[in-house]
Amino acid sequence: MRKIDAFAHILPERYLARLEKHLETSMASERLRYYREGVFRFNDALTDLDARWRAMEPFGEYAQVLVLAVPPLEEVGPPPVAADLARQANDEMAELVAGHPDRFVGFAGALPLNDTDASLREIDHAVRELGALGVQMFTNMNGVPLDDPRFEPVFSRVEELDRMVWLHPTRGAAFADYATERESDYGLWWSIGWPYETSAALARLVYSGLMERHPRLKVIAHHGGGMVPHLSGRLGMGPGYRQVKGTLPRPPLDYFKRFYADTALFGAPHAVRCVVHFFGAEHVLFGTDMPLGPAHAVAATIADIEACGLAEGGRSAIFEGNAERLYRLK
Repeated sequence: MRKIDAFAHILPERYLARLEKHLETSMASERLRYYREGVFRFNDALTDLDARWRAMEPFGEYAQVLVLAVPPLEEVGPPPVAADLARQANDEMAELVAGHPDRFVGFAGALPLNDTDASLREIDHAVRELGALGVQMFTNMNGVPLDDPRFEPVFSRVEELDRMVWLHPTRGAAFADYATERESDYGLWWSIGWPYETSAALARLVYSGLMERHPRLKVIAHHGGGMVPHLSGRLGMGPGYRQVKGTLPRPPLDYFKRFYADTALFGAPHAVRCVVHFFGAEHVLFGTDMPLGPAHAVAATIADIEACGLAEGGRSAIFEGNAERLYRLK
């Protein structure tokens, strides 16, 4: 059975060179410096194809969807800088897919979300001209939630093209965990903050009515959809439900179940079982976060799915079938 990794990160070589040159000549924030030190050199497979081939080799018929690694481009610089970097990344990812079709089944286009018009142009370029499978959006744009009206045209264009949104969390240490502190301690901004970010973004898309207005929109949320499967009972009632029950024609959980989720949970089979139970096997895609997760991320994720005890149809759907259907690979 072929395995299609729905969320495999990359920093293409020429793109990374341009990004680093910009960061060297600009007043890079502490958060951007973290990305340079903690992400860009985290694993050779992020930037070096030979290292990636070695990491992929043990898994046989294993292919990837390329998704640009952090930082979000809107955090790097103003709209012209973000748009230039998005174009570079998308052109280079398209070259990689064309040059290695047995390894890469496609890519998610990068967007300069700090400029809606530029994002629309880049969607058309990436999807219509380069064949992107969809686009990546982060859970907020420099603190602006995704249900802000400025992003409605972006979701509309992706829906119109019948492509997908890859939703990736973004949050930094400046989000303090307590009001008495200036920054998050113990890396909680990442370990707990990122799942919260994903959950909050999905909830805003539901409660704001955006998912109702865009019934054909397909969103795949990284890391199992954050906390949504685990806290679905709370999301289906309480203040959020009471606030929107008079405006949404269906219960909130009906919209939450429309989302798709990957399995990048780093060796937590109980969590993957919860994801599959909530979304259903037809809405879960094999995804590993490779190579930004632990060294054993691919093997651990495969083991997590196998531990779910699914019938062959469910296993096949998660590993391959859902990707083939959603990305129209056949």
